[in-house]
Amino acid sequence: MKKSGLGAALAVLALVVLALPVLAGEEMDKDGVLHIMNGAEPSGEKVTVELEEVWRHGGEDDEEFFGMISQCVVGDDGTIYLLDTRMSEVPVYSPDGERLDTLSREGEGPGETRTPSGLLFMPDGNLGLVQVFPGKVTMIGIDGTPAGVLEIVDATTGGFLQMFDCVVGGDQVIVTAEKINPDGPTAQSRDNYVAAFDEEGNETVRFFENHYSWDFTNFTFDEAGQNRIDFRKVACGMDGRVYVAPDRDAYQINVYTADGTLERVIEREYSHRVRSDEDYNRVKTTLEAALAQIPNAKIIPAKTEPDINSLTFGTDGNLWVTNSYSGVEQPEGILTTWDVFTPDGHFVKTVSAKVDGDGENDLIIWTPRGDAVMVTGFTEAVEAMQSRGAGGGEEDEEEAEPMEIIYLKVAGI
Repeated sequence: MKKSGLGAALAVLALVVLALPVLAGEEMDKDGVLHIMNGAEPSGEKVTVELEEVWRHGGEDDEEFFGMISQCVVGDDGTIYLLDTRMSEVPVYSPDGERLDTLSREGEGPGETRTPSGLLFMPDGNLGLVQVFPGKVTMIGIDGTPAGVLEIVDATTGGFLQMFDCVVGGDQVIVTAEKINPDGPTAQSRDNYVAAFDEEGNETVRFFENHYSWDFTNFTFDEAGQNRIDFRKVACGMDGRVYVAPDRDAYQINVYTADGTLERVIEREYSHRVRSDEDYNRVKTTLEAALAQIPNAKIIPAKTEPDINSLTFGTDGNLWVTNSYSGVEQPEGILTTWDVFTPDGHFVKTVSAKVDGDGENDLIIWTPRGDAVMVTGFTEAVEAMQSRGAGGGEEDEEEAEPMEIIYLKVAGI
């Protein structure tokens, strides 16, 4: 089975078969670290790719129902594994859209999880389901057979672990997590980090860490000051380098060698996207619901969106980045646009997906074969789930349209 989303060289998209553009990012040394200073525009083409529907499931007129599809991986044979975070299960489909199986389920038993946030192929070929709390990776075979649990070995005692995300780098798993320890009766110390772990859960390399504290007697959550790394902000290249977006309000990507050395920093000239009043109030409501259990909490939403939304590697071996404008303010017919960088950090092109949908609400996940999965209503589903988890938002969840999964191919391939 597929161990990495980068191995399917035979399914390279037509959009990546392009002459290599001139690398325009200026390289300079800052405090002994190489910085790649890219302009606001790519050095090469702005490519538009038309996606056409192959099949779909879900919605009001289909017998299939999804809670919240958050990730997708595809095997070498084309079998499609979806992660339903809300249902705590993995729906499995053939390339033609036939429902083949449902793997895992909600629970504490072997092969079971609760609200998994990530799905990946582990180094041994098994599927890994990333559970946020308590943080662990539950492993199952592609037939659903329980295959053990990866739990992080922590040298410190007490506290608890949240695990946000995982990607595979060779024989290791790169984990994005946060260790939370009590700091007296009314406070917590939090260690947010990105680190590599072996198959037994032992930490081998720490790439990034950020320490902060929460005092619940005088609690203020200032969103603009939060640089916690959580979901989809880490990627691993074919050569083992690890890419981390560490700063909420900077278009910056740190690149680490496999031994944890900060090798270079990728930057791009960028203007923050200011939130509309509607967006600001929606975020404020979501944060208030999520932090409702903290008495007298002061919530200060940011005036702008985070600059970088996600990092991933494409079938072309390049780094694909979504930013705060990727799904909004796009030309007519364009759902999402990605910034594409070489592994060394040069901004060489943009790729835009032309397909019907809502760029602010729908999610596109590229598969290792060069196809794509569209998840409709993704943003609404995340917000409804966050609110429900804090004791609110049930009405919004009922009003949302049923989620659909649409499998897409690049037109002409």
